[in-house]
Amino acid sequence: MRFELTDLRVFVAIAEAGSLTMGASDMHLTAPSASYRLKNLEQTVGVPLFNRTQKGMVLTAAGETMLQHARTILDNVEQLQIGMRRHTDGIEGHIRVYANSSTMCNLPVALSRFLAAYPNVNVDLEEHLSADSVRAVQEQRADIGLVAGAIDLHGLDSILYGADELLFVVPPRHPLGMRDSVSLVQALRHELVSIGSKSSNFLYLQDMATRAGIVPHVRVHAPNFPAVIRCVQEGAGIALVPRSVAAPAIAQGLVEGVVLDEPWAMREQRVVARSLQRLPDYTRAFIRFLTESSESLPDTVLR
Repeated sequence: MRFELTDLRVFVAIAEAGSLTMGASDMHLTAPSASYRLKNLEQTVGVPLFNRTQKGMVLTAAGETMLQHARTILDNVEQLQIGMRRHTDGIEGHIRVYANSSTMCNLPVALSRFLAAYPNVNVDLEEHLSADSVRAVQEQRADIGLVAGAIDLHGLDSILYGADELLFVVPPRHPLGMRDSVSLVQALRHELVSIGSKSSNFLYLQDMATRAGIVPHVRVHAPNFPAVIRCVQEGAGIALVPRSVAAPAIAQGLVEGVVLDEPWAMREQRVVARSLQRLPDYTRAFIRFLTESSESLPDTVLR
C-alpha cells in the first residue's frame, strides 16, 4: 500500500470533524476535492472507512484502526520535519549528558558559557547515580557521563576534571559542630535533612547507610541544595552535601561544616565516554568548558 500524506490529512480532518464538509473546510479544500481524496484512500486500503449517515460521517471499525495509524504517521512526519529543520536552521547537534548531583553543582557556569559560545548545539541534562551514568554511556543512551567517586568505569574513557568532598552541615551550636570529624554511624544518630528521595545524592547516602547497617531518619526531603541548607540553618536537622554547595553558607556562619571521616567522602569527578577522541567537536568543546570552569582543577583541559 502507498499512501498520500494529503489523503491521510484529509481523512483525519473528516474523522475529527465528523463531517465531510467541515473536514474539507479545515483542510481548505472544496467538499468534492475532499471526497475524491477520501475515495482514493478507501480504494487503497480496500475497505470503507466511514458510514455516511444523516448525522454525518461515522468511522467504521476499519476507519478507527486507520485513524490511529494515520495520526501516528502524521505525527512522525511532523517530528521528522522538526528534526530536519534544526539542521537546515544551523543546529549542529545535541549532547546527552547524565550526571550525578555532586557533579551538577558546578555545571551552571560551564553550561551557560558553552551554550552562549555554541548557540547551535543543545544539551539534554539528566541527573542519575554515577553507576547508572556509566551504564547509559555504555548503552549509548548518553553521550557522556559526569560521575563521582570510586566506581567501576567498565573500560570507558575518562578524564579527571574536578574533585569534591562530601561533608555534613549542621545548625550553629549543634553538638556535632564541636567535633573535627564524624563517622557516618555517628552522624546518622541525628535527624537528617536531604535533597529529594530520588536524587543521586540521597540514593548514594542511603546505599552507604545500608552497607553500615543504618536506616537514616529523614525529617524532610527538600527540593534542592539551597533549600536543604536553609532547613539545616533553621535547625530541622543535619545534611550530607558536597563541600562546594556548603562553602558559602559555612563562610557566612549560617551553618557549620563537619568533616565526614569515611574513605568515600573525598570523590574525584570524571567525564566518561565510550571514546573521548571520537566525540563530535562540539561535545569535546563542552568538556573543555567543563574542565576549564572547575574550581578544584582549573588547569585540567581536554586537548
